[in-house]
Amino acid sequence: MSILIKDVLHNNHITDVFIDSKKFSQIAPNIKALADITINGKNKAILPAFYNMHTHAAMNLLKGVSDDKELFDWLQKDIWPREEKLDSEMVYHGTRLAILEMIKSGTVGFFDMYGQQSAIIKAADEMGVRAGVTAVAIDLFDPAETKTHIETIENFFSDFTTPSPSRIFKALSAHAVYTVSRTLFNFVTETIEKYDTLLNIHACETQKEVDDCYKYKNCSPIELLDKHRLIGPKTVLAHSIFLSDKDIDIILRNGATVCTNPASNLKLASGIFSLQKLLDKGVKVTLGTDGSASNNSVNMITEMKFCSLLAKIKTMDPKAGKAEDVFKLATQNGAETMGFDAGVIAEGKLADCILVDLNSPLMVPNYNIISNMVYSADSSVVDTVICNGKVLMQNRHVEGEDEIIATAKEIAKKLA
Repeated sequence: MSILIKDVLHNNHITDVFIDSKKFSQIAPNIKALADITINGKNKAILPAFYNMHTHAAMNLLKGVSDDKELFDWLQKDIWPREEKLDSEMVYHGTRLAILEMIKSGTVGFFDMYGQQSAIIKAADEMGVRAGVTAVAIDLFDPAETKTHIETIENFFSDFTTPSPSRIFKALSAHAVYTVSRTLFNFVTETIEKYDTLLNIHACETQKEVDDCYKYKNCSPIELLDKHRLIGPKTVLAHSIFLSDKDIDIILRNGATVCTNPASNLKLASGIFSLQKLLDKGVKVTLGTDGSASNNSVNMITEMKFCSLLAKIKTMDPKAGKAEDVFKLATQNGAETMGFDAGVIAEGKLADCILVDLNSPLMVPNYNIISNMVYSADSSVVDTVICNGKVLMQNRHVEGEDEIIATAKEIAKKLA
């Protein structure tokens, strides 16, 4: 499928953009190529789409079911008991609901940590987005669970293939140092090295996690993961609020990526991420929403604003968390970490993009479009979303959205 976008704003100039063979083929004024779809880009700007680098998509079904509680109390009493009710069909529909919200707010890729992987892959495949779908290691130090998770992970990597390998890939998650046994961590290390795949893990999310790790292991969570050879260029460390200088050195030395989740961390009062410190030291940082049970949203536009403002208050420096830096976290850094040649609008890159409505009052005046996207915009400014050269939303309409919402409403009644 080919797409020709006419008279769109790109880098402060009006131009045409021709998409062919899933890539940006030509960016120039007055392109004459014939296309399967022609989009009028007048009063719109083309920008990179977003990549949500840490989420639990199906937890959209648990949005608002439990709020205003401390993390461990919230997990053990309200979330984990309800998750036991979730079957494959529920996870499929919950993931579709999350993907719908992501598309509506300009996100075309997500790195997920959840069970029922075949249901997640099916939802991502049908809705046309990119996804890293992970088998999850979490045994709560129960030997029977350890054995079950090892078998499940082995089957996931050996027997299951993704229907859209150009968009969807298999990876591995280890929940956290306080939920994964040494035996299971050792197996995770073997699996990562065998399949050369990404690893998604919660790390240093709360002070309690760090304190307990020192108490029982005499080291930080980052040091413990490093001992297991799990801090490497394929590792994405979610949250990472409470990092020592030694932890940061370990992350830098091994080329790991950190993913900050500011809204979830605020809502659970976990702490404030040291964005500017990590950027200044050269750590690669990405942005994610976490799940909707702890964020109540998977909107990356909202997340960018939180990310920038928290960086400023953390340092008491208004120059910290610059809009351009935060926008890169949400776009290019996420795409690169997932392994996609995307995240920027340039010839030869994969055609992932959004068209933003410049007539929205949130985008007027338009002195600096990146500033507007980080500090002013909300999801309503996203008019069109394209992923892998395919239109997923146009004029703010996503195919099948009414059915997705209606089905999710019915499932939610069973989880209240």
